Amino acid sequence: MTISTDDRAPATTRPPDDGTPTRVWLLAALATATLELVRASGPLLDHAFASGVVTAGVSALVTYGATGVVVAVLLLATGARGGVPSGRTVVVGAAVLAVLRLVLQGLDGDARYWLGLATVAWACGVLVLAVAFVAGRVQGPRQAALGLVLGAGLSVGVQVLLGSWDALWRSSWVGWAVALLVALAPLAAFRVARPGTGAGEPATVRPRRLWALGLYVGLAAMIGANPAFLASQSGVALGWAGVAIVVATGAGGWLLLRPDRWSGSVRVGAAVLLVGAVAAAMLTTGWAALAAVVVLDVVVGIVLVGTLSIRRPAPLGTWRAAGAATLAGLGVILPVLVYMIDYDVPLPVDNAIVPILAAVVVASTGLRHRAPGEPAERTPDERQPARVRSVRLLLVPAAALALVGLAPSTTSTHGSDVPDRAAGDELTVVGWNLHYGVSPLGGVDLEVVAATIEAADPDVVLLQEVERGWVFGGGADMATWLGHRLGMTVEFAPAADHQFGNAILARSALTDVAMHPLPYGAGPQGRSALSATVTTAAGEPVRVTSVHLQHRAENTPTRLDQLDALLAAEPVTGPSVLAGDLNAEPGWPEITLLEDAGWVSAVDAVGDPDALTSPSVDPEQRIDWVFGQQVTFTQATVVTGVTASDHLPVVAHLTLP
Repeated sequence: MTISTDDRAPATTRPPDDGTPTRVWLLAALATATLELVRASGPLLDHAFASGVVTAGVSALVTYGATGVVVAVLLLATGARGGVPSGRTVVVGAAVLAVLRLVLQGLDGDARYWLGLATVAWACGVLVLAVAFVAGRVQGPRQAALGLVLGAGLSVGVQVLLGSWDALWRSSWVGWAVALLVALAPLAAFRVARPGTGAGEPATVRPRRLWALGLYVGLAAMIGANPAFLASQSGVALGWAGVAIVVATGAGGWLLLRPDRWSGSVRVGAAVLLVGAVAAAMLTTGWAALAAVVVLDVVVGIVLVGTLSIRRPAPLGTWRAAGAATLAGLGVILPVLVYMIDYDVPLPVDNAIVPILAAVVVASTGLRHRAPGEPAERTPDERQPARVRSVRLLLVPAAALALVGLAPSTTSTHGSDVPDRAAGDELTVVGWNLHYGVSPLGGVDLEVVAATIEAADPDVVLLQEVERGWVFGGGADMATWLGHRLGMTVEFAPAADHQFGNAILARSALTDVAMHPLPYGAGPQGRSALSATVTTAAGEPVRVTSVHLQHRAENTPTRLDQLDALLAAEPVTGPSVLAGDLNAEPGWPEITLLEDAGWVSAVDAVGDPDALTSPSVDPEQRIDWVFGQQVTFTQATVVTGVTASDHLPVVAHLTLP
């Protein structure tokens, strides 16, 4: 019997990209949720620093090492005992993650600390399983790399929309709305749990170099998906820094939409550019740093395709998979942890070498490329479309979020929106060490910081320990966020690095701005002072300085050298105010030096000399000061009951003679 052509069943009824958008979205959404929680782990782990560096380090390693435990639990619970996760494994993990994330939104104190660290480990474990699920198929490594790159861009879009202060720390409806979207977004890919569909087509093998995923996530949290880092390193406004990253990740994702394999020279070139970009981002500033981060985000996807490709599959086994996940989890935190520990226990080398070495490892893993079941060459008839239309749409959300958030994330630092002079001739000054926004109770509440400053109705705010992209501070750009929230002009000066330093905010223009590096001395942290001029309504200039001196009690010689350097750099030629965390108590040589130089303490002159400023929960020391020369203090107070920082703010009112 003759069978007509119309009666013949086609070899396949699915388009070449069937299921690809679903799997890519799954990874992008999980990467976004994971990056948020990695940033959140910084303030949570900072809570452990109260017990010492060793306690904090062990807590970090245990938290991220538990990624392997999460992977083992999910593989066993869903019957994927060979170590190759199914779509059901990933969806179950994502559903539990959604519940944990939403519960976490409503907690604070110790409950948030413990559940927060558990949620971080769970998120890392689910991301590792999702990458293994997507990458372990033909064209899977490219899809997995695409999902991770788009997830980085989506994470940045959310940060720009929120002005870089993450939803987790917000108790408002905005925080809950964003938390709900971030938690539930991965579940939109529920089709991956249905075998037999394009999206739920099971993986066949597990990538051998899955452990390198952690180093990529760590680098993304620190640099590649960190708009506050880029803004502070380059000098570009936060909003535009975010847009630059989103455009770069979009370009990197666009490159991954082509199914053709890259030549060896392209892969080697991408690996070299990756390492060079990370080095330039860490070691340069200005436009060079901006270009470096853009290059990093464009080429990292090409490297990840090679990292996740499978020349030789990883051995099967649940515990082998759990071991690889443990290494991946540790890879996330180790670059961050070692980099940050340098500021308390100095490394024998520049700590910038840490992320550069991480980039070298990631780049080296991406030099080989072979996907499971993929022939060395594909004939033209076997190739997928050059641009998969449905996947292209996944480039849109990050760009839309970044553009919507552009306005609130581009606060001017030059006073273009504020008057040239202060409102009156009597000035109110606030001095405050913000402890990079992290409360001693755990958490980052920038709204409380802003409300406390706002209640004092200051003309000038002199701040120390302001962070702009530190993972241990939650990755926020505090200077930009506070400037926008308070409607004040902002100037920032780096100290320990370009993400940590001093800031001055004012309701009028700041002129003659100068940053003064201070002697390093006994260390362990670089310190600086920031000075600027405020003009009163009558046209009288007042020189104001925010300073933070070395913190260890035995470092008095270093602090004296730092004060000598500051007084030499800023000689008093008119009304002047100096405020900051001097890490020196009444009667110490540092205070005597200032008093001998003619400086008058506001609190000693017109306040309560017995008022203590640190720690904020149960003050034991008075180490935060407001001094003046050629001014008359009329009132000075230490604001109590505020735990947004581990220091209490000092408010001083002054007039000119």
